[in-house]
Amino acid sequence: MLCLTCTTNPEWIPIATANPDLILLDHAHCEKKAAFFALTMINRYPDRTRLVKELIALAAEEIEHFATVISELEKRNLTLTRDRGCDYAKALHEHVSPNEPRRMLDFLIVGAFIEARSCERFSLLATHALTEDMRALYRSLFESEAGHYRLYTDIAREYFPHEEVKKRLLEFSVIEADIVRGLPNKPTMHG
Repeated sequence: MLCLTCTTNPEWIPIATANPDLILLDHAHCEKKAAFFALTMINRYPDRTRLVKELIALAAEEIEHFATVISELEKRNLTLTRDRGCDYAKALHEHVSPNEPRRMLDFLIVGAFIEARSCERFSLLATHALTEDMRALYRSLFESEAGHYRLYTDIAREYFPHEEVKKRLLEFSVIEADIVRGLPNKPTMHG
């Protein structure tokens, strides 16, 4: 799927579906962090006009998704908990180059992979969640996540040679697959 070279461990599915409240709480944080990441990219690269315009729209959409998930939490009488971070995203960020312009490319690639993995997980939840309302929620988010992956890769191709983007996507696909294979199958979006 997309740039992913390995699939989620099937053992994650029953853990995730048996813990819908924990998945929703973590998902809320993921949407919030996706919006923050887009805004951070704008802050880092304000002179990149396409990046700024596209990521303003992306941040707004991610905030809408955050609000949707918060509404779902409220329906369940849940309140947002403290964000415990995401080992998956942290591990990806460890491979970002410290030097520009490669750093910008790597940030865009990391954004693409996080969106792609979220898309895959949403697809699994849209099929396997225990209730129709949860399946419907994840179906509704699935397509936009795929679009977010494409957006990050399109922006990368705007500012970097296509071959360089392709090469870095392949390098990160190996890194991301190794990270995913080592995930502990927790009831989190990227666990």
